[in-house]
Amino acid sequence: MENSGAILFLTGEEQGSSLFLQDVLFDPAALWLSETLRHSGVEHFFVVCDEGCRPAAAACFPQDTVFVSTGDPDVPSRMAEFLSQNPGPVTVVTAPILLAPEGCAFSLPGREPPKSVYTLRGSALASALKDGRELKDALSALGDPKPFQGRILPLKNDLAYRCATLEPLARALSVERLLAAGVRVMDADHTYVGPAVTVGEGSLLLPGVILRGRTRAGKNCVLGPHSMIRDCVLGDGVTVNASQLNESTVDDDTVVGPFAYVRPNCHVGKGVKVGDFVELKNSTVGDGTKISHLTYVGDSDVGGGVNFGCGTVTVNYDGEKKFRTTIGDHAFIGCNTNLVAPVTVGEGAYTAAGSTITEDVPPDSLAIARDRQTNKKNWVKKRRKK
Repeated sequence: MENSGAILFLTGEEQGSSLFLQDVLFDPAALWLSETLRHSGVEHFFVVCDEGCRPAAAACFPQDTVFVSTGDPDVPSRMAEFLSQNPGPVTVVTAPILLAPEGCAFSLPGREPPKSVYTLRGSALASALKDGRELKDALSALGDPKPFQGRILPLKNDLAYRCATLEPLARALSVERLLAAGVRVMDADHTYVGPAVTVGEGSLLLPGVILRGRTRAGKNCVLGPHSMIRDCVLGDGVTVNASQLNESTVDDDTVVGPFAYVRPNCHVGKGVKVGDFVELKNSTVGDGTKISHLTYVGDSDVGGGVNFGCGTVTVNYDGEKKFRTTIGDHAFIGCNTNLVAPVTVGEGAYTAAGSTITEDVPPDSLAIARDRQTNKKNWVKKRRKK
């Protein structure tokens, strides 16, 4: 089977900013374009852009993309080399646009813009570019190249246009891609998924879910309602309910939420419960651990099968430095325990409710760090008389 390629000119400068690098939803238009082409079968990319835009543009394309700078005298020879390696179907994009592939249900307002996307044979274009001919002249020499099989939306530096036209298209493109992958989307008008996000077959997206960046979710997940997940890796069977997750990994069959907050650099194991008003930060949590409610776990290494009582806090910051807490497998952390880092709770150990733990707890031990209760009889009765 022949390789399929694309040649893109990311010029389209307006007010000093490349239109291709302006965000549509949460990602640059160039990423939406490259992902649309990639899902349409394009395997190799050749990109012409200004030198100052290259770092941002590079993040929008596969690692093996060929980049050349606008105005570089090597552009024709580099393009000829690219075409020699991709003599089959090639898509050429000459203007700042977004594409809706053929069959997309999104309806375009108004008339289709002037032609700026072509599909042709790479070998034919290579022949037409001989003798130093410019691309525009080469395309003219080929007669009328086949237009892209789909619809085209021009990019504009206009916020109202972006919100009313480009972002609905982007949302529709992602939803249709997920539906084709066997994902159930309950409310397409209130589902926001970035172009580089992947979701496994059998998963369900509930209203208000926002999946951003390079998030990858496994099979049979339930995500939402009203959850934002950014740059995370989720295993199979994960549930995220009304919560926010960032730059973290969550393993199979774990339940997060409602109203949980997972901050960057967390690794949550299999079958974990991260319940309501729980915050995790820069921590590992072992398989089967339960953190059911009103708990802060920061800068911690938590084993498997641990139970956190309500109101537990890992006290990780002394005003100058952060310190780590370590909790062994099958430990039981009583309600309203403060674990003042650096501190270790051994495997199978218990902490009594209401304790402030400042020293290590040996395995299989009970730590009690609180005053004994004192009852003053008739104290309230005497106070009322006063």
